[in-house]
Amino acid sequence: MIMELMINDKTYNFVFGVKFVRELDKQMPIEADGIKFGMALASKVVPELKTFNINTLARILYIANRTESPKIKQDEIDDFIDSHEDIEQLFDDVTKELSESNAGKLVLK
Repeated sequence: MIMELMINDKTYNFVFGVKFVRELDKQMPIEADGIKFGMALASKVVPELKTFNINTLARILYIANRTESPKIKQDEIDDFIDSHEDIEQLFDDVTKELSESNAGKLVLK
């Protein structure tokens, strides 16, 4: 599934697939006793999206765009979120995209 957002009069694609999860696990690992675990989606991202953590929303949109072209800058995403008219709907849209992707549907079930 590909999520499209119009930002600064340009369409950007965001993909919440296996590559997205792999990058999440690298950037947001769970650590216990000095060991890093790749459970970012289940243990960090989903709970933080459900509590409307704006930083998590901005980070995962950035990561979901890394495999796509054109690439968006983190500052552009931050500005887009800051000026978005319906931020709750944006959270819902991202959560919906995650729940419909093979990489995320079981975690969000």
